[in-house]
Amino acid sequence: MSGEDSATVSGLTLSGPAATSCWWRPPYLGQVEFLSMTTIMAALTVVSTMVFRIPFVVTSGYFNLGDAMVMTSGLLLGPVGGLVAGGVGSAIADVVGGYAHYAPITLVVKGGEGLVVGLFAYIAGYGRRLSYVEVVGLVLGAVVMLYGYLVAETFLYGFEAALLEAVFVNSIQVVAGGAVAAVVTPPVRRYTMTLG
Repeated sequence: MSGEDSATVSGLTLSGPAATSCWWRPPYLGQVEFLSMTTIMAALTVVSTMVFRIPFVVTSGYFNLGDAMVMTSGLLLGPVGGLVAGGVGSAIADVVGGYAHYAPITLVVKGGEGLVVGLFAYIAGYGRRLSYVEVVGLVLGAVVMLYGYLVAETFLYGFEAALLEAVFVNSIQVVAGGAVAAVVTPPVRRYTMTLG
């Protein structure tokens, strides 16, 4: 492998597209495409969060399908796109949907989820197929979401209520979101690669 085909970032050796790409966006997206896709993914995150909601009265939270788009954003757009589309899109959905008190928490937690998933997509090199590294990213992104809301809701509602939501709402939501992202991302990524 020549020096042009690999790069070392934070002690990790990257190869393929991640080695030669700009750190903040995938190599198959130019700046305009990246900004456009980030905006579109943020809007899709809002819609997927709001279209199907089941309230959880114990913590004033709700079950939704937004994690699918948060994780898909990270896989398609990398760490910065995942952070922005996932965090901002989810926070907007909270504000518009009447859960404004959750918006700051959601901005940080869902943004962190998208960031982690996107970081692992970057490390994996944005391949045409989902890699094991990206699956690890999905799992760790889920952990960020579960732990983030558990900590925040413990301060707001107490540990028992936060744990109930983590087990009966958030765990199901994030597993479903990860499964959808794992299925949807590869064909969308392959299509997006053909546009450039």
